[in-house]
Amino acid sequence: MTRSKRTFILATIFASTLVSSVAVCGTVHYRWIDDRGNPVHSDRPPPKGIDYEVITTGSGLKRVVSGDQGAVPPEVKPRVGNEFTQVDEEEARRSKKNPELCSRAKTNLEALTGNAKVRIRDDQGEERFLTEEEVIVEREKAKAQVSVYCP
Repeated sequence: MTRSKRTFILATIFASTLVSSVAVCGTVHYRWIDDRGNPVHSDRPPPKGIDYEVITTGSGLKRVVSGDQGAVPPEVKPRVGNEFTQVDEEEARRSKKNPELCSRAKTNLEALTGNAKVRIRDDQGEERFLTEEEVIVEREKAKAQVSVYCP
């Protein structure tokens, strides 16, 4: 094998290793709530004064940054002064107490606890009454929703 061929092969291996390591690192995204209450996801940090999170895809790491800190460098490796925490996003979403959903869950539970017959719409849009077994199942679902959404 000639020297130029060997150099070419080594350069190709090096380049492919470099490209694959960049892909494995993950990307950094910024997440915050705008003035209208809508969530914003961006590859750039928000303006100064807005609390936000730095999220690293592929690692599950998240760093919460207060608005007075301004933009922080998009580092993804934890170190002193740059603390990331491992976050289960699904659990965090479920654990949030929501007053509107709490009110709806309590209303459903009250309706299912009373002696009145409960009517629902089926898949075809026609109304029908719940059976006793269905009422018991729905009552348990409503209790679970109250425990999730109410403080």
